[in-house]
Amino acid sequence: MLREEKKARARAAMADAAAGLFAEHGYDNVAMTQVARAAGVSEQTLYNYFPTKESLVFDLAETFEETMLSTLAARAPGTGVVDAYGHWLETFLLGPDARRAVETPGGMVRQIAVSNTLHRALLDLAHRVATGLAGRLEEAEGYPPANATALADALVAVFVRTVESLSTAPAPRAIPAVRRRTRAAIEALRPLQRDPGPPLRR
Repeated sequence: MLREEKKARARAAMADAAAGLFAEHGYDNVAMTQVARAAGVSEQTLYNYFPTKESLVFDLAETFEETMLSTLAARAPGTGVVDAYGHWLETFLLGPDARRAVETPGGMVRQIAVSNTLHRALLDLAHRVATGLAGRLEEAEGYPPANATALADALVAVFVRTVESLSTAPAPRAIPAVRRRTRAAIEALRPLQRDPGPPLRR
């Protein structure tokens, strides 16, 4: 456990050093060598933890997908996919961490507003996650392929739009308005939802 804690602290220190540089210079203007130097580690050590510069920013990409699927899998009987997804989205993106995201200029949320590279990476991530979610909806819940794709694409698009809205929020006081728009978007997707069935099988 001590070894894992040490690795987690080292990883966090490198990510923090990168965020500081991104905030000061912009993501596109920072090299991995600069991040390694700022973090006080060798370049090889940095690459061992973060194989690409994008991974310094999208460090929570796997957590995003895993927690989303886990939430859908564990939803209560009678709870539809759209309802469960909306609850997950508010918790994951619009909960206590939203304020920190808006107030952290070097973080993913703020940087996608100023870096076309990172914005494309966000869209690539969304496409991959939506493809996986569509497969789960089709295989585990019996959605016809076209319906599964339409619903998955729409749900993940709400995630992307929410991130984009947070990225341009002038201050944390704008978060409630982002939350209201996100809830309205989720509500608009209810017609795409089948009658609640059994939870997704993992």
